[in-house]
Amino acid sequence: MTSVPTLRLLPLKNLMEPELDALREGIAGLELAAGQDAFVGEPTEMAQLALDDPARHPFAIVVSAAAEAAVEGSHVGSEARVVGMGVLHVGAATDTGWPDANAAVLLRGFLVDHREQGRGYGGAATRAAVELSRELVADLGLPATGVVLGVNERNTAAHAAYLKAGFVDSGRYLGGRSGPQHIMYCPF
Repeated sequence: MTSVPTLRLLPLKNLMEPELDALREGIAGLELAAGQDAFVGEPTEMAQLALDDPARHPFAIVVSAAAEAAVEGSHVGSEARVVGMGVLHVGAATDTGWPDANAAVLLRGFLVDHREQGRGYGGAATRAAVELSRELVADLGLPATGVVLGVNERNTAAHAAYLKAGFVDSGRYLGGRSGPQHIMYCPF
């Protein structure tokens, strides 16, 4: 019997060593599927860029031993492990074609290691990223009312996954680095 996994998003900013180092190491070990690099950047570089930018808020997608036990056939380790990452970027929604930079938090650089795909981590992490964005907006006193992202039109699996996670297709953006994108939005 397979259950939807329980996972956590761990924001990287304001973490101290050794926690930050452990998450960085986990992010460095993430692998993209063949061709996925056309849609998302290199994980280590994205995390460092986000750590250096006050408007970007990187997070690791972490599965604990208890969450791993919910997935049939998984080895249950004694510590949490990184299965993906993402970045919440405030004041940047127009980077994906949204009309107002501050009306939504931009979810960018979101990925799940290709070896972990198909276990429900992506959907659970996407929904958790919307909640983390809501908390970030409240903490920073920002006017955003939801999350926006761009997904390449050729990335049909990601488009379907975002729809399943509660995002709606809100238009088309022609300025993506890898070609036309769907603009997707999910309110808090």
